[in-house]
Amino acid sequence: MVATASRPPCVAVVRSASSSRVRARASSSSSRTSRVVRMRASSSSSASSGAETTPILFLDLDGVLNRTATAPQINLEQDKVNRLRDVLADTNAEVVLSTYWRCFEDYVAYALGRMGAQGERVVGRTPGEPHLMDSVEHDANVSSSRIEEVRAYLVTRFGEDESAWPRFAIVDDKQVVPEEGHAWSARFVKTTHDVGLTEERAEALRAALRAPATVAAR
Repeated sequence: MVATASRPPCVAVVRSASSSRVRARASSSSSRTSRVVRMRASSSSSASSGAETTPILFLDLDGVLNRTATAPQINLEQDKVNRLRDVLADTNAEVVLSTYWRCFEDYVAYALGRMGAQGERVVGRTPGEPHLMDSVEHDANVSSSRIEEVRAYLVTRFGEDESAWPRFAIVDDKQVVPEEGHAWSARFVKTTHDVGLTEERAEALRAALRAPATVAAR
């Protein structure tokens, strides 16, 4: 099974869809409300306990849940979604979209749910609207920009105090975290764009999500 969505803005995807997708819009809206409430409850709990306990997976799509470096539309492959599903089930992680397609948060959550993964685990996205950029320009900058976007998300949601940050992992087919000597090196799992998320890479994600929290990137 492969889920796809064309490149125009998220609202256009829903409005131009068939009646079954129109019905899905209400489901997606309800799902989003549930995700927001759950995220707020989680954050409120972390504030009272001093630290967030639910790990976060910062998820790329192209080259992770499919086999392409840059796709013209959202494309999810079932075997890779199954591996993601198992990682989330084993680690209880939340998903934050760091992908080029992050603006389509509701659609991605809906598609993951339809494909048997936990769509409700998608609780947010990193800042930016990369889908409005030229994809070549975006890819040229992603090795330096994505890590800053992840850090911005963590600071915005959990504050500057790194001890309050949860465990997290980043999965991407591009080298968005330096290979050696970086505080987040053990939190980064790199896939290969023409292979995507393998069992071995999925196991590396489990290890990263279970590892103790580390200091922030500098």
